[in-house]
Amino acid sequence: MQERMQEEDEINLLEYWNVLWRRKVMLMAISMVAVTVTMILGLLSPKFYKSETVIIAAGSEAGGLGAALSSLPLGGMLGGAAGIQTPADKVLLYLKSRTTAEAVIKRFELLKVFNEKAWDREKGAWKHPEKPPYLEDAVTTLNKSVTKFNKSKEGAITISVEWKDPKLAADMANYYVIALSEFLNEKSVTITIQVVDKAIPAERKSRPKIRQNMMLAGVASLFIGVFIAFFLEYLAKQKTISS
Repeated sequence: MQERMQEEDEINLLEYWNVLWRRKVMLMAISMVAVTVTMILGLLSPKFYKSETVIIAAGSEAGGLGAALSSLPLGGMLGGAAGIQTPADKVLLYLKSRTTAEAVIKRFELLKVFNEKAWDREKGAWKHPEKPPYLEDAVTTLNKSVTKFNKSKEGAITISVEWKDPKLAADMANYYVIALSEFLNEKSVTITIQVVDKAIPAERKSRPKIRQNMMLAGVASLFIGVFIAFFLEYLAKQKTISS
């Protein structure tokens, strides 16, 4: 009985292999098209560069960091959130705030940067002044697509900025530290910010990762091709039975 089952398994595997072998040209074509399209799109896509600043926050709350945070939009609600204990946690909260985002946007005129197609450089005005870009949209773009904040187990905070201009990305990452220091000084918060690594313009792009994307496209297209091969084989059998 066991030998018979093994023979059936071998026959099924052989049938599957024969199906794929008969459709090998189609499988190769699908994979080649997927990989080629992925490569072309990667080459045509804009290059992005990532710069990072690493800081450490230390000190006490003397001076009222809780009161300072309450002056931020939603700060009172967020400042009392559970789990915000260390200076690093509270500094991270400020870095993620809308107040900081607006400061960065104004400092580097990111409304123009994010909406370069809508800005007329020669005239120094928006091409459609009746529909100017919204600051709220720029804040969303900055916080969700351009800047990332991470806190390590040791309490170090990494400010990552990714943009098409490597110098601008580095300047933005470093300016977050300046904006943070100005805020703490203004509110008389006794927290010390130490820069561990200052951001520098990246020499290599962070994305698109063309080779990695091509490999993923090749694997994904192979699975899709196998599915299509068996589906076409199924249709062919159904047609034979019906005829």
